[in-house]
Amino acid sequence: MLTRGVRMTKIGRTTIASIAVAVALIAAPALAQNARSSIQGRVTDSAGGVLQGASVTIQPGGEHTATGNEGQFTITGLEPGAYMLTVSFVGFDVFQKGVEVTAGQSARLDPVLQVASQSASVLVTAERPRGEAEQINRERTADNIVQVLSAEVITSLPNTNIADALGRMPSVTLERDEGEGKYVQIRGTEPRLSNLTIDGVNVPSPESGVRQIKLDTLASDLVESVEINKTLQANMDADGIGGSVNLRTKTAAERPYVAASALGGFTPIIGGRGVSQFNTTLGRRFGGDNKLGLLLGGTYDWNGRGINDIEPSPTVDSLAPHYDSIDLRNYMYYRTRWGLSGSADYRLNNASSFSVRGLFSTFRNWGQKWVYTLNDGDAPAASIDWRRPDYAVGNMVASGRHTLGGNWLTWDVSGARSRMLQSGGTGGAKFKWNGPATDCTDSPATTSNAFQPMFSASCFAPGPTNNEDIANYRLSSWNPSSVGESSQLNVQGSASFGHTYHSGNRFGTLEAGAKIRNARKSNDSNTTTYTVNKGVTIPVAQFAGTFTDSKYFDGAYPWPASNVDFTRVQNYVFTNTSQFAVTGGPGANKSQYDLTERVAAAYLMNSFDLSPRARLIAGVRLESTHLDTLSFNTNTGLENFSAGGNYTDVLPSASLKIAATPNTTLRLVYSRALSRPDPQDITRAVGPVNDTQSPPTVSLGNPDLRPEHAQNFDVLLEQYLSPLGLVSGGYFYKALSDPIIATQTRPTTGPYAGYLVSQPGNAGSATLQGFEIGYQQHLRFLPSALGGLGLSANYSYTTSQARSLPLRTDSPALLRQAPHTWNISPTFDRGPLSMRLGLSYNGAGIFAYQYQNLNSDGTPMTAGNLTAGGTAGPGGDSYLYAHMQVDAQASVRLASHVSVVVYGLNLTNEVFGFYNGSPQYVVQREFYKPTFAIGVRLNPSLR
Repeated sequence: MLTRGVRMTKIGRTTIASIAVAVALIAAPALAQNARSSIQGRVTDSAGGVLQGASVTIQPGGEHTATGNEGQFTITGLEPGAYMLTVSFVGFDVFQKGVEVTAGQSARLDPVLQVASQSASVLVTAERPRGEAEQINRERTADNIVQVLSAEVITSLPNTNIADALGRMPSVTLERDEGEGKYVQIRGTEPRLSNLTIDGVNVPSPESGVRQIKLDTLASDLVESVEINKTLQANMDADGIGGSVNLRTKTAAERPYVAASALGGFTPIIGGRGVSQFNTTLGRRFGGDNKLGLLLGGTYDWNGRGINDIEPSPTVDSLAPHYDSIDLRNYMYYRTRWGLSGSADYRLNNASSFSVRGLFSTFRNWGQKWVYTLNDGDAPAASIDWRRPDYAVGNMVASGRHTLGGNWLTWDVSGARSRMLQSGGTGGAKFKWNGPATDCTDSPATTSNAFQPMFSASCFAPGPTNNEDIANYRLSSWNPSSVGESSQLNVQGSASFGHTYHSGNRFGTLEAGAKIRNARKSNDSNTTTYTVNKGVTIPVAQFAGTFTDSKYFDGAYPWPASNVDFTRVQNYVFTNTSQFAVTGGPGANKSQYDLTERVAAAYLMNSFDLSPRARLIAGVRLESTHLDTLSFNTNTGLENFSAGGNYTDVLPSASLKIAATPNTTLRLVYSRALSRPDPQDITRAVGPVNDTQSPPTVSLGNPDLRPEHAQNFDVLLEQYLSPLGLVSGGYFYKALSDPIIATQTRPTTGPYAGYLVSQPGNAGSATLQGFEIGYQQHLRFLPSALGGLGLSANYSYTTSQARSLPLRTDSPALLRQAPHTWNISPTFDRGPLSMRLGLSYNGAGIFAYQYQNLNSDGTPMTAGNLTAGGTAGPGGDSYLYAHMQVDAQASVRLASHVSVVVYGLNLTNEVFGFYNGSPQYVVQREFYKPTFAIGVRLNPSLR
C-alpha cells in the first residue's frame, strides 16, 4: 500500500537532512551579525485598545510588517542609525515618529493612534464597525490571500457555531445538519479538501471516518477571530486544496477585559422548543510593564431543536415523479454545547516572549426520532431512534518567539485530541406491520405540491389498516446506543528561523523551518442488537408515549396522537431477555480500526521587496507521510488486517503582491497542495454487507488509495475605500489530479461476484475555476441618520468538471460544488442602536455520484434502467437543495457597557434536503422553523 511518490526511506531521510543542513548554513552567518538591531512595540488607540493588523513601515529602507493579535510588531535586521517609523490603520490618523537604533540593541516604541475624523469615530465606539476595521487591516497587510472574521462581527449575527459564521464569507458554502452548519466547503471543494487549525496547530476530527472537523462542535464565542487562508505558503500545512481555516483564541490585551452575555428564546415547532446561551470572558495583564497576561473564557448553550422531515424514494425508471416509499420523520433534540478557552503569555524582555493557549469544546447532540415508512402497495414499517453522540475537541499549544539581532526564531509544541462517544451508531427499535393487508399507495393524482408527494388517504384511515397506528405493529428488534469511542491524538512540534537581509536598498527575509506531527486515530465501538425470536409477537401499543405533533409539516401529513416511548421498549427488553436473540456486543467488528499517520515537513521560503510597491514570496515545502493501518479481517474475525506505506510530496508556492496605488493592491499566487484520504477509506477492510436485497451490497475500503493533489492559481484585486470599506474581485483555478470519489461496481469474479460494491477510488482528473467579488463599506458620507447605514456583500461563481468517473461517459461537477453563492448584509449603526440583516444563499450541488450510463464491462446501459431521463432524471446524481437563509439581529445600548440583544434565525424557514437529478425528484426535505431570542450583553471594556 501507498508506495506512491518518493519512499520515505533513504531518499526521504536524505531530503529532510538536506533541508536541516540548509537551515544550519543559513542560521550560522545570521547569528554572527550581532551588530544588527531591531525596533519593537505595540500599537494601541487612545483608549488603550490594541490595533491588530496595523501597517508598520520604517524609512530609510522601507522595511515593513503588520501588528499581531496583541498589537505587537518587530522589525529586525536594522543597521544602527536614525529611522522614521510610520503606522497606518483604517479609520485612524497616520502615526509618524523618529526612533534611534543602537548597534546590537533593541529599540522600543509604542505608537498611540488617534481617530481620523468624526465620521470614523464609530470605529472606536461601536463593536461591529471596529471589528470590520480590524478585518480589513489584517487582510490588507497579509502576504497571502486571507479573509478574516473578528469576534465582534461573528457575534453581531446569530452564529451559534463556527461553521455558521464561516458561511457568511465569500466562496464558502455549508453542509448543514439539524439546522446548523456542520462542514465548510471553500471555493467549491468538498469539506475533506480544507484544513482546520487552532492557533496554527492542526486539530483532528472527532468523527470516526473523516478528516474534516465537525464545526458545530465548536462554539463561536470561544475565538478571537477566524481566518480563511485561500492560498497557501511554504510555511503552512499543505493539506488545504480548498483553503485553510485558522481559529485564533483570545489573549489578554493591554487593558483589563470583561465580557458576559445571556440570551434565551424559543422555536415554534413540535409544541415549542427552547434555546439558551451564556458566555463570559475575563482577562488582564499583571506585573511591571504588563509582562504577564492571563485570560479565561467559557460558553454554554442549549438548543431544543425540533425537525419535521420527509424522505421519499423516487422510482428511478419513471420520468413522472413516482415514489416507491416515503418516510415521515419527526425529531426532538437536546443539543448541549459548552467550552473553555484560555491563554497565558509572558514577555521576558523586548526580544523574547512565551505563551500557552488552550481550547476545549464539547457537543452533546442528543435526541430522538420517530419514523413511519409508507410503502407503495406493500406493508408499512416504523422505527424509533435514541441518539446520544457526544463530541469533543481540545488542544494545548506552548510557543515562543525570540528576536536575535537581525534574526528571529519561533517554536511550538502542542497536543490536540478529539473524540466521539457512541461512535458506532444510535440506539433504536424497529417495528413490523402486524395488521391486515393495506391498500396504501403513492398518489400522484392528489399531489398538488411537487415537493410534498402524497400517499393515498387509505394510509391514514382509522382502524386496523392505519399505517401510523402503533397498535398495528409488533416489535422486530431493539438495540441500545453503541458503546465505545472514536478518538484521535495529535502530538506536534515545529520551529522556524528567519533572517532579515538587505540587497542594495531592498530588504527581504529568508525563512526556514521544520515540523513533525504524529497522529493516532482509532475506533473501538460496538453495538448489541436484540432481535425478537421467531414465533414471539410483542405488540407495540404497550410502549405508547406522550409525544405528538398536530402541526407536523404544517398539516400536509397527519401525525398520530400516540407514538412509541424508547425507554418503555428498553425496560421491556431488559426484563424479558428470553424473548430475544442477542448479537454483536464487545469484540472485534467491522467498524473498528487503528491508524497511525506521521507527517514530517520542512520548508524554505524567501520574502523580498522587488520595489517599494512590489513584494515577492517564494518557497518550497516537503511533506513526507508514513502510514500504518490495522482493521477488521474477515478471514480471521479479528482486527489484524494491516497495511501501510510512505510517500513524499514536493510543494512549491509563489505569490506577488503589488501596491498599484496606496489604496489598490493586486495579488498573483500559485501553490501546490494535497489532500490525504479519509481514515475510513484507507483502513476499513470490509464494511456493512446487506445480502437481503437484490443485488446484495457491500462497502469496501481501499488501502491503495492515493492522496489528491492540486495546482492552484489565484488573482485578486483589492480597492480600499475611505473611511472604512473594501471592494475586491478575484479569479481562481484549480487543476486536481487523482480526485477521490465513491465508486460502485458489479464484479463478476471473486468473493463479491454479483454484489453492488461501494468503494472509494481515484478517478482521473478534475478542474475547478471561478471568481468572487466583494463589497464592504460604511456610508458615513450620507446625510443625517442615513450616515449610519452600511453594506457588506459578496458573490461567487464556481464551475468544475470531474473526468474519467467509473461507469459513466460524461464529466459532472465536483462533489459539493455550488455554482452560485452570495451573502448580503445591510447594517445600521447610529447612537445606541445597531442592526444587522444577513441573507445567505448556497446554490444546489452534487452530494453523491450515482448516475451511470455504462455497465461494469464498459458497454452502454440499455433503456429502462438508471439512464431514464439522463442526468436530470430520477436516476441522476444526488443533489443538495439550494439554500437561502435570512437572519437578523439588533442591539440597543442601555448604558455605556450594557446592551439588550434580540435576534431571529432562519426567518424564512428554509428547507434542507436532497433530490435526484432534478428538484422534483424529492429524496429529503426537512424544516426547522425560525428561532427567536432576546438577552443582555455586558462589555465594560467597550468604550
